[in-house]
Amino acid sequence: MKYLNKVRGIIITVIKSTWIYKVIKNTISNPVYLILTLAVLFLGGIQVKQYVEDYMVEFKRLNDIATKAAELSKEEEHLSFTKIDDFLYTLTGSVGSGDCDRIVPDMPMDFTVILESPGGNLAEGSCIAAHFKLRNVVTVVRDTQVMNADGKVIYLPGKIGDELEIDHLKNKTVCASACGLIFLGGDRRYLIGDVWFGIHGPGTPEQFINMMHPKQAESGAYRTASNLLGLLEELGVDDPEVRKLFIQIPNQTMYWLKPNDFQVKPGLIKLATNYVNFWGLSTASLDPL
Repeated sequence: MKYLNKVRGIIITVIKSTWIYKVIKNTISNPVYLILTLAVLFLGGIQVKQYVEDYMVEFKRLNDIATKAAELSKEEEHLSFTKIDDFLYTLTGSVGSGDCDRIVPDMPMDFTVILESPGGNLAEGSCIAAHFKLRNVVTVVRDTQVMNADGKVIYLPGKIGDELEIDHLKNKTVCASACGLIFLGGDRRYLIGDVWFGIHGPGTPEQFINMMHPKQAESGAYRTASNLLGLLEELGVDDPEVRKLFIQIPNQTMYWLKPNDFQVKPGLIKLATNYVNFWGLSTASLDPL
């Protein structure tokens, strides 16, 4: 018993020697300190509660964005990558979320692909373009049908123009926006006939902008522009003035490539390596390999 009392006395002595004990003792003995301490604890509790509430609001907002993005992804249309002959494929439709991961495993090496798309998801289009660059691909946009060795028609153009809801593009062959980036992924790039090859700057869908903080939207736009300029350079767009067009042309509009503009901005002609009766222009290869 004496031993326990001695131990208890040592423990009490140690506790009394700590600074927190002295602070608590002084606070309790001094009403002013006690009131200030209680006030600090009360205000601190309010602040912590506010932090928790703000965190939950932000947590819910970010989850709502993710949920809505997933719902939109399910609703959007996607690319169709189809083999129509030996080493010949088509890539048609709108560029949607997840298209790159879905299509790349089916890509062979050394093939030709006919493109027809109004564009869509920039990140997915950039991803596909980068993979094309690794595979020695020939990209083609054409307004004439393709027949196989047996005389069977295996490709008919003009499937995409109706999707743009623009009267003069109905039943036309269109490769625009993200499709233009995919086209640039080809080592050889053919524009054949009166095809509509469209360029414009990146944009963020309005439904996403409404869910984003203005600073978040601004930083995202700068980051997208920087990444796009870097990708264009890697894809072989050497003229910096031409690269700027993929940033400067408003997303709500479209610049349609025409031979008349080659005199004003000569670098535009290098977007394709071969032109075959492209709005009256035919050339030998501009980029011999």
